Amino acid sequence: MKLLTFRPARARSGHFGVLLAGNRILDISALPGRKLPVTLLECIQNGDAGLAAVKAAVNEAEAALQRGEQLAAVFKLDDVTLEAPLLPGKILAVGKNYTDHASEISEEAYTRVAGFVKLTSCVVPHGATIRKPTWTETFDYENELAIVIGRECADVAADNAYDCVFGYTIMNDLSCRDVQFAERKEGNICIGKNFPTAAPLGPWIVTKDEISDPHNLRIVTRVNGELRQDSNSRNQIYKIPAQIAWYSHAGLEPGDIISSGSPAGTGVGYKGPGTWYLQNGDEIECEIEGIGTLANTVSTRKRRG
Repeated sequence: MKLLTFRPARARSGHFGVLLAGNRILDISALPGRKLPVTLLECIQNGDAGLAAVKAAVNEAEAALQRGEQLAAVFKLDDVTLEAPLLPGKILAVGKNYTDHASEISEEAYTRVAGFVKLTSCVVPHGATIRKPTWTETFDYENELAIVIGRECADVAADNAYDCVFGYTIMNDLSCRDVQFAERKEGNICIGKNFPTAAPLGPWIVTKDEISDPHNLRIVTRVNGELRQDSNSRNQIYKIPAQIAWYSHAGLEPGDIISSGSPAGTGVGYKGPGTWYLQNGDEIECEIEGIGTLANTVSTRKRRG
């Protein structure tokens, strides 16, 4: 299933829904007389039982639609606004996890899973405007497969790692390269990866049963329709079990996200004429096979206040 958070017209808050065939959304939050999760995070927290209840509701709705019934809890995707699927408790990002990306930035890959923390206050949804910080001229995109944790866990063995996975989504790990590299010299990355709108996330979460092999997914990024990144998750250096095993030492909770690194094709690696760094008005499409496309537009306008 593709699970999402959306806002119908004139609604003041997000609703928990499931994407149906024909680009329709079933509003799980609005179904009467049922004990169903009210939010996507609650669905994750409820484990297999919560997911099974949602699946049963979806099956009933699809059967009713096939009979030609009109359901008030069904919306057209084009008629709603998507929000971030959830706000993770924490985002743990894996750095330099593709050999080709490490090569394009002229650095050696890490000798183990390593990276940085991305603040959840940076999360914005599909369709949101990305705001380029005024203090950087090296504003970069990174299309990443994001793993959504399904249960509380710690010190997980790699062989058991997939038991902790709820599903997958897309994160655009936006980076200010000049500040990122300067900070790394001091032993940490903070502001270069954490600023308002630095973590577009979505458009939805795909449950793990829909992805038979998360290490065989094509990863494509386009900027203004121009192909920039074209790789496959099979090219990761440290696979998902290793990522979960390492980061679980920090303790993982339902809804946490591990963003698994980006392949080559980023602005920092471009050696041709002009620049691939993001500019005002650029439209970025981060697509991952089996999940969908996360699209956002860059603005250099300052926010008021």
